[in-house]
Amino acid sequence: MSNNEHIYAVARIKAKEVNLLDSSTIEQLISASSLEAMNKILKDRGWGDGTDNDEDMLSVESDKIWTFISEIIQDLSVFDTLRVERDFHNIKVAIKSEFSKNPDDSIYQKYGSVSIKNIKEMMAAKDTNFIPEYMQKYADKAYRYMMKTGDSQLCDTVLDKGALEVMIMLSEKSGNRLLKEYAQTKAAISNIKIAIRGAKTKKTKEFFDRALVKCDGINIENLSNAAVQGIENVYSYLETTSYSSAIDLIKSDLAAFECWCDNQIMKSIKKEKYTSTTISPIVAYILARENEIKTVRILTVAKRNNLALEEVKKRMRDMYV
Repeated sequence: MSNNEHIYAVARIKAKEVNLLDSSTIEQLISASSLEAMNKILKDRGWGDGTDNDEDMLSVESDKIWTFISEIIQDLSVFDTLRVERDFHNIKVAIKSEFSKNPDDSIYQKYGSVSIKNIKEMMAAKDTNFIPEYMQKYADKAYRYMMKTGDSQLCDTVLDKGALEVMIMLSEKSGNRLLKEYAQTKAAISNIKIAIRGAKTKKTKEFFDRALVKCDGINIENLSNAAVQGIENVYSYLETTSYSSAIDLIKSDLAAFECWCDNQIMKSIKKEKYTSTTISPIVAYILARENEIKTVRILTVAKRNNLALEEVKKRMRDMYV
């Protein structure tokens, strides 16, 4: 990215920040009398494309992020850390479609680092050379598991772990502090959730070794050993980590813990508002937009299911502005 392109991109980002949802708008959404009333508030703020379908509105907003970033940055590869999850999701879709009587192309996600066309061609030709080398072993392993066992959960485990390992690798390659912190946090949250759910369902050591991802702040060998011994041992191990301050949340409500983790990321990216010499303000904007879309998705589900207000508020993310 040239210096001029960088200056232009950051200026465009700053102009866009005024349209981000703030905490007072989130309060309005929470207080809205119905899902329809909430959606009207969002539409008045420019969300969606006129559709009345909730999921379509969220999908449109997600697409808007990358449409905008594509307008201001020519080479999107600097953001592959944030896009690679879409690639692995699409690899999952392609593999499962191979074994499904009713494949659904609508669940592919746009704006990954690899085109949907290439992922489909990889599957049709049974040739992983259509995707980057660092994704190939995961796609091959997931396909072989699916072919031999028909176990879609095993396929998911391989690709979910692959997505996080590649995300960490790409974040390190980027040299950007914010991307590295984001990738490491994503992996740590995943490990904690896997350990807790696995301990409660008495999963084997082999399961944990297959699913856990090496990351900063969590020793996966210690976590794996603790999980095999039971949930209390997992809690005891986590007390020794940087996540000890969230142990009460971890014990009571994993959704609330995930919210806490997202808020830690939000605190970190707020520092980037006043940085103009790196890609961090652009990364921060992307994460801020994804954060507000996630928050609106949670509110949509809550409104649809008449979830109690106290439960809704526990899951609300801090906003960037």
